[in-house]
Amino acid sequence: MGLPPDQQKPQKRKISKTRLIGAVVLFIVGFLVLSAGISLFIYNQDTEDNGFVYSNIYPVDSSAHAFALYMNAYKISTWGWLGAENIAEMQFIVRNKNPSKELFTGVATTQQSESYRQSFRCEFPTFWTWNAQPYWAEININTTLVEGQDAPASLPDAQTFWRISAKTTDTAVMTYLPLDQQHIWFIMNSDGSSDITADIQIGFKSPILTILPLVFLPLGIVLCAGGAAMLFFKRKNIPTI
Repeated sequence: MGLPPDQQKPQKRKISKTRLIGAVVLFIVGFLVLSAGISLFIYNQDTEDNGFVYSNIYPVDSSAHAFALYMNAYKISTWGWLGAENIAEMQFIVRNKNPSKELFTGVATTQQSESYRQSFRCEFPTFWTWNAQPYWAEININTTLVEGQDAPASLPDAQTFWRISAKTTDTAVMTYLPLDQQHIWFIMNSDGSSDITADIQIGFKSPILTILPLVFLPLGIVLCAGGAAMLFFKRKNIPTI
């Protein structure tokens, strides 16, 4: 004879195979998303308050009328569908080391500004590299060349081809991303005189990387919680009539 119903041991709740697979998938995906969010959050702590990471400083000390740097276009391919403004922001930073002179700095395409550069005495790197990517920026200039003889016939501020420009006796910070074609970064005295003394630096940030942790962290928690719910909470059976 079997035991009375009130003395029978309760049977362990069985989890269906489909439910178990679903819970494991949610746990794995949730863990990956949560890990990505934590990693990005940690990496973002190494940036400045505004999200930028900054390169080393290169000192400019030129006897020419301008110091110019050719810059190839910044390439955005893999995540370009998100929009360049969400992928990359770049800063051009110039610190004037001679406050008795106002310093002009500007960025223009090579096509539009090359004839102006060639019209006066200018110094530029013969080979240099700049690296701007999330959490890393670098300027590497080895040798420079001085070309031309004369002073500029017209002042830099009078030119109309600048994509972005600034004048300062202290520090100029310009935010601009050189896309599509080669650009030139000019550093000059506003009055067109010779002898340029300044410190230059670039900054870079990827705006999307400051937003993703706010998405990944709560999403990862929700996915992991969903996996736990599938394992430990039994769906109540609704009796049929």
